[in-house]
Amino acid sequence: MTGDILRLTELPPLRRDQVLERLRNAIIAGHFKPGDRLIERELCERMGVSRTSIREALRHLEAEHLIQVEPRRGPVVARMTRKQIAEIYEVRAMLEAALVRRFAEIATDEDIAALRRIYEDLRITRATGEVPRIVVLTKRFIEHMMDVVDHELIGDVLRKLTARINVVRVLAIAVPGRLEESGRELAIVMDAIERRDSELAAQSLRAYVENAAAASLQRFDETERERESADSKAGRSPRMAPVRRSGASRK
Repeated sequence: MTGDILRLTELPPLRRDQVLERLRNAIIAGHFKPGDRLIERELCERMGVSRTSIREALRHLEAEHLIQVEPRRGPVVARMTRKQIAEIYEVRAMLEAALVRRFAEIATDEDIAALRRIYEDLRITRATGEVPRIVVLTKRFIEHMMDVVDHELIGDVLRKLTARINVVRVLAIAVPGRLEESGRELAIVMDAIERRDSELAAQSLRAYVENAAAASLQRFDETERERESADSKAGRSPRMAPVRRSGASRK
């Protein structure tokens, strides 16, 4: 399955960007699990690209905190802590609430109509349960508001967090009922924006993010219990937090 996702078939000029995008999407979608090693030789064979392209992609992924380099193991998929997940949502709630408030105040009718089109695509896709597409469209929904509002600091912080936001978004979606619940919450946000009720839009988006945080943390706790149970049955000691160092493996 992972091989099919990673394999590149397009023409060479775009390959470096495609390598990064495919690897990032494979991590976000969970095809590479936290703690999995990313071995350059195997990735080269699967994707049909050079080690230079793989190493460059790994450096980008490390900068996005999606991977980390461990002594004697090389690049591995990063394992986020409960504290990190909670902090990502805390920052999201503050910044996205401020973003939607400003968007509702200054957006033109055309800007709002464009957001409605993205929202409708997202609403239809939610019904299919197609998680990768849901992640893409949810990201596009926020990015459209970022482009219109043009707040440099909010945009910079949210873009730097995007990859990790998408990872924890997938955690939230995995909780039964959360996809439907989030759809209802986002409908309230969209309605408030179209009525130009900036305060309700901000309050509703904050509630949407806070509920997503609760779902993500719930799923995180479940997966941690499952992992600890599996380790216990296999007679392994609890895993220690890895020692991090900078720079992707050159091996």
